[in-house]
Parts: sequence; C-alpha cells; structure tokens
Amino acid sequence: MTVNFEDFLNATPENPKREAKDSVGGMQIAAITGQGSSGKQRKVLSILKRAMAALTQDQPLQAVKLALRALDVDENSAVANHVLAVAVEKLGHLSKSLDFYRRAWELNPNDADIYQNLSLVAWKLDMLSAAEKFLRLFLEMKPGNIDGTINLSGVLRDNAKFDDAVELLRTALFVNEQVPALWNALGTVMLEQNKAEQAITFYEEALRLDPDFSRGWHNMAYAAGLIGDRKRAISAGRKALISPASAEDRETMRYGLGVGLLSVGEIEEGWQKYAARLHPDYENAMLFVMDAAQIPVGGDVRGKTILMIGEQGLGDEVMFLNACTDLQKAIGPEGKLKIAVEKRLVPIMSRSFPMAEVGGHKTAETEGRTFRVVDWKNETGPNDGWIPMAQIAAMYRNSLVEFPKQKSFLQVDVDRVDEISAKLEQLPAGPKIGVSWKSLKMNVSRSKYYSPFDDWKQVLKTPGAVFVNMQYGECEEEIEQIKQELGVTIHQIDGLDLKDDLDGVAAACCALDVMIGPMNATTNLGAACGANIWFLTTAEAWPLLGAKDNPWYPSAKVFATPTLSSWNETMKEVAAEVAKKVVAKAKLQAA
Repeated sequence: MTVNFEDFLNATPENPKREAKDSVGGMQIAAITGQGSSGKQRKVLSILKRAMAALTQDQPLQAVKLALRALDVDENSAVANHVLAVAVEKLGHLSKSLDFYRRAWELNPNDADIYQNLSLVAWKLDMLSAAEKFLRLFLEMKPGNIDGTINLSGVLRDNAKFDDAVELLRTALFVNEQVPALWNALGTVMLEQNKAEQAITFYEEALRLDPDFSRGWHNMAYAAGLIGDRKRAISAGRKALISPASAEDRETMRYGLGVGLLSVGEIEEGWQKYAARLHPDYENAMLFVMDAAQIPVGGDVRGKTILMIGEQGLGDEVMFLNACTDLQKAIGPEGKLKIAVEKRLVPIMSRSFPMAEVGGHKTAETEGRTFRVVDWKNETGPNDGWIPMAQIAAMYRNSLVEFPKQKSFLQVDVDRVDEISAKLEQLPAGPKIGVSWKSLKMNVSRSKYYSPFDDWKQVLKTPGAVFVNMQYGECEEEIEQIKQELGVTIHQIDGLDLKDDLDGVAAACCALDVMIGPMNATTNLGAACGANIWFLTTAEAWPLLGAKDNPWYPSAKVFATPTLSSWNETMKEVAAEVAKKVVAKAKLQAA
C-alpha cells in the first residue's frame, strides 16, 4: 500500500454521521514495548513510541508522519498500521482510517483492540451493522469487557434494538453492579425510548456510585429537562461542569447548560453558556475564517462596517434574524451592515433589509472541523468586525420584554403570494391547511421531538379541511399511506420547490389559511413573514425561553406537548382547532 503524507494534508475530512453518544474506551493500542528481535523491528518500535507520544499530546498529524515512517521501514507491521489508523481517525479521515484498521486486522487478527476501534469508526459513519459485528467479535475475544459492552449497547440503541441493548446491560450489571458507566448506559437506552423517568432512575444509581461522574450529571440534566423538572435539570447541569473529563466534555456540558437555562427563561446567563457552541473545544463548533476580529457582546458597533454571519441551521438563521433590525439601528447610518446567510435566503433577506448588503456564506471541511467563510466580503471593502448571528440575541434579547410585538420581521414577495393563492383556489373548498411533520435529518434520537406521523391521522381526517403538502424531502410514502388508509389527499402546490425555493415557501405559508408543523425551516420562515403558523413543539423547547407562547414570533400559535409520550393528546387539540377553522371558513364563505 503506497501512502504519502501529503494525502492527509490535502484530503477533506468527514464529519461523523453519528455522535456515538456515551461511547467509552476506544482507540486502544497495546503497549508498544520490547526491543524487537531484529534491527528493523527495533527501529519500528522506536518510531512508534514517538508516534504514540504524539497521540497522547493531541498531535495526530505528527503521529501520522511518524507512523508512515515506521511503515516505510516495515509495511507489514500490524501495530504500525494500527497506530496510523488511530492517528488518521483523529484527523477526521474516518473512511481512510478503516483501510488501515483493516490492514492491521489482516496482519494480526488476534489483536482484539483493532475490532473495537473498527467498530467505533463504523459507528460514527452510521455503519451500525458493521459496528455491531466488530464489537461482538471483540467481546468474543474479551468476554465481559465493560467498555465493549457499553459500546455495543450504544450501537444497538442507535439501531433501535432497545430490548437487545437492555438485556446486554442487565447481564453485565448482574456481575458488575458497582460500575457507574453501565448504569449510565442503561439510562441512555431508556432515554432514547422516551422513557425519561426510568432513565433518571438509572442515572441516579450511576451518580450514587460516583458523585463526580460528570457525564452522568450531564445526562441527568437532559433527562430532567425532558420531564419538565427544570430546577433539577439546571442543578445537574451545573454539577456536570464541576469536573468534566476533558475540554471537549466541558464545552459540550457548558452548551447543554446554556440550552437548559434558556428553556427555563434564565435568558441572560443562558446566552452566556450557549456561547460554548463557538468554542474550538466544542466538537460540533462552527469555526470562522474572517478578515476582522469578532465583536464581543457589548462591543461598540456604532458607525462601523459589521458582517453578521449565519452559523447554524436554516431555521435557526431565520429565528435569530428577529434581532437584526436592532443591530442595524445600533450601527447607524454612518456604518454598514453586511449579512451572510444560507444562499437560498438571499432574495428574501435583500428585500427585508434593503439598507444592508446581503450575500451567501459557504461551508468548508478541513482537519475534521467545519469552517464558514464569506467569499464576497473583499468586493465591498474591509470589515471592522464580525458577529455570529445567534450572538445578536445575546446583545438585544436578554429578557422576554425585549422581544417586540411585531407580526413579522421578514418581507414576503406579495406577487408570489397572489400567484400561489390563485393555485390554492383551484383546490376543493375549505380552509387550506399546510402540513409538515418532520425534519430533513431524522434518526432515532431526533424523532422523539416530532409528533409521530400516526398521530397526525386524527388531524388529517378532519371533514372539510383541505390539506397541502409543505414537507420538504422524501415524503411520498407517508402521503400515499394517508390516501390509502383515510382516503385523504394531501395536495401539492404545482411548480413549488419546497427545498430550494424559499421565497416560494414563504409565500405559500402566507397564502395558506394555516401552516402546521414543528419548528423547522418552513415554519420559521412562514412565521417570520407573518403567516398563520401553528408550531408543534415540546413544552421544554428552549426557543420558547420558558414562555407558553413563542417570543420570536408573537403572532404564531404554539401547541406544546407536556411530555414526549403525550403527542397523541396534543394532536387531538390540533384536530379540534382545525375543525373550528373549517366551521369559521364555511361561515365566512356563506356571509
């Protein structure tokens, strides 16, 4: 196998497709000891000891360089391939690391650690079946290994094999009941099944055994928030930060505490902790390549040229724009506001903020991290500073009273509204109800925050209502299911691209009588334009900032399920409100 160091300098790393939540151990390599029986072996061992030291000092690029040097000496060294695989994985080149793990395994199939390391990479790449296979092989070689057991339970959990995961952990706990990490893993399996109260019971046991178990406190905070025990969630989140196991854990937990504080209405401190999202030690941090310094919260922007740049998902970008006018006023007429957004938002942003300069941002991947750049900034002169978009909330939205009672803050294309309204008039009589029921990124973990599609049936069978599809992405199966089971047609708006034509999506939301869905790109955009939006969310959703209504969009209606297991009751309320819309529309048309 011919490999050059430049291959890793120039290659684009991959972002993990899965978090591998609560994984333990991993990236283990048997101690590199001994003198070797030949000059070649002694040289390889000497180089690999230095490579391992580089890994310990978090210098994976140096480790790659040294491991490649060891392979130049002996390309058939299993441990050199193993060390290289670990270093390459740490650089973020997940698929490439698989190649070296595979070669290490071929050269030494008796090294159990290779199987576990292989499994963790496969897990991150969402190759769950492969990850399960490798972990079972690892456990055959190391029966009862606690790290392997916990990791296998996590893979089974993420693959929705909950019963298997529970049985695996229960068997392990029968002989290892004093191991906190096993109780923690069992709690997380329960959590992913929407059994937060049971999860808390197991987290409590983990923390009884180890009161300094930072990850356990973090998970406890999350579970307590899901059942509405806000006081306990905040307390646990603070305890998690007392002794985090790593800098990465620290920023993950700081971010989690920030979200928890926001969800209970402790807004100012919440934004302070929420800033962890930008810290380089936070695994999912968006990093920025800018031509000027970041303006801190409270920094002077008067008369300056300021670039505000989107940093999260499209729906979040829209939501945070609630405070954009405040920033523009603070800059004043002597300064200049530039706004970099997701490129599909450029038309509506240009219309909504005509005094600002608007363009699209771009995202690049390198060294396993995500970077955001703005390549049009040099065409309009240098910037005096830049501001990540969510930061304007920390600047101008530190209490509920600071949210303006405005119906909209984005300007819809009224001609498109008229055009789509005309198309909707061609549909059967009755209120036109737009529906969206999921995110484009759905998995076992995320799905619990969305009303199950089966619970939508009681809404969709409302007599006299005319339903219109506003769900982007693949949804043909669900639409056909409703037609077959209920005899209800979910109509399409002819010619409207629900993913890329955001001007059209905003116009459609405003043309509909009601638009119902979770807080996704479509509903956020519609609400920002003043459409009649009904949000489906959880009572503990942090954007509500501890309020019953949505402060970002005061004209929107919120249907908040009190627990993740009570979506059915919440959707009954929605169905009742849709029925009222049908009656009101009929009276209006008869008048």
